[in-house]
Amino acid sequence: MLNGIRIFCGTLLFSAAALTGPDVLSADLPDMTVPNGCGMQIKPNCSSIEDLDDLKALGFKFVRRGFLWNGIEKEKGVYDFSAHDEIMKNLKERGIRVIGVIGLNSKIHGHPKDQPARGEYAKFAAALVERYKDHDVIWEMWNEPNTMHFWGKHGNKGNTEQYAKEYVALVKEAVPAMRKVDPNCYILAGSVSCLWEPSFNWTEFCFKQGILQTGITGWSVHPYGFKLPEDYTEAYAVVRDIFAKNNVPKDFPMLNTERGFSLSGKNVETWAGGDEKMADQFQAWHFVRQYMIDMMNGIRVTIWYEWKDGQQECEFIKSGVKRPAYEAAKVMLGQLSGYRLVKRMPLESPQDYLLLFEKATGEQKIVAWSSPPPKETPDKVKVHQVDVEVKVQGAVEVYDVNGKKSSVESKDGKISISLSGSPQYVVSAGKK
Repeated sequence: MLNGIRIFCGTLLFSAAALTGPDVLSADLPDMTVPNGCGMQIKPNCSSIEDLDDLKALGFKFVRRGFLWNGIEKEKGVYDFSAHDEIMKNLKERGIRVIGVIGLNSKIHGHPKDQPARGEYAKFAAALVERYKDHDVIWEMWNEPNTMHFWGKHGNKGNTEQYAKEYVALVKEAVPAMRKVDPNCYILAGSVSCLWEPSFNWTEFCFKQGILQTGITGWSVHPYGFKLPEDYTEAYAVVRDIFAKNNVPKDFPMLNTERGFSLSGKNVETWAGGDEKMADQFQAWHFVRQYMIDMMNGIRVTIWYEWKDGQQECEFIKSGVKRPAYEAAKVMLGQLSGYRLVKRMPLESPQDYLLLFEKATGEQKIVAWSSPPPKETPDKVKVHQVDVEVKVQGAVEVYDVNGKKSSVESKDGKISISLSGSPQYVVSAGKK
């Protein structure tokens, strides 16, 4: 994530393909039953036993964390994993899987865009795979290498073909070294900051340079620059069009490995806009809606940025105080645990969402909300009534984003509910 505005303009689109996403599952990714693909960014300051127990209790199945080259190889050729071993053990014991970011520059070896540092990075990556090959880690090659902030200022501009060539060269060097240690290790490339025209160009440069042929397993993106999760849909479609043009298999996985929404307008890439007094509520809404939209688009894992005491005001917990997003996560993961998205139910407005979820045993629930028009701020949503088809008669339970329960009477197989930007759960929707 960087400073600066990144906006992709265009009309929000929906299609059957966007709703269902790739149907062929990768062997090393979980299926899309809630909460299998839901995760959280953690850092060293929030990786205690208490933090991990809290994440497990909420229902998170993934964390994303960094393995910084400088912190591990402080002496040439000597890797010190002591700062990571205990955390990795604790995560494994709790059934939480890790997306491990391998980066960044080395004070000893320099920037791995050049040799011999590139070869040294490959050795470092292989050492990580060897150390943690029993932990089922998903390895992510660098963080936001399309940006000057994380890749370097040597090009004077991010998202260039030069940056793409350098990054692909690094991936080409590292992947074989990693696979020599563990042929089945899961490797993500991309980690693309923002989804807008320059980053789309950078992505296409990478695939034209042969990044798919390096043996990567999936592609990761960070959909910053949008005010609304609903605006991701068109951008995801653009990325998949780039895949198609470069003969990438239709089932090639795409993961959202970093995105949060800030409470402060000072952080423009993470800020949704609107009344700052409502920012904590908007953040809670967007946590739920981001996961919903990602599932609609076949995004296999969604990582919220971040857990605690960060610098971007996106965190769930600040100075010991749990923000509304924490409770929203608790409610969402509790309500939908064991359910899988079946379809988006039809409504007249493209801004209205009714997502039907179903358990293997047939029980059904509906997640309902409305969004503002594309590219608008969250306070621009219009609150209105809609009729929702259900398969039960009588009282139907509805829970709001904070878990408050209400009841709506079903008449002739329908209930009337008020849609707003705040997601709600129609619990007694029926059974298949």
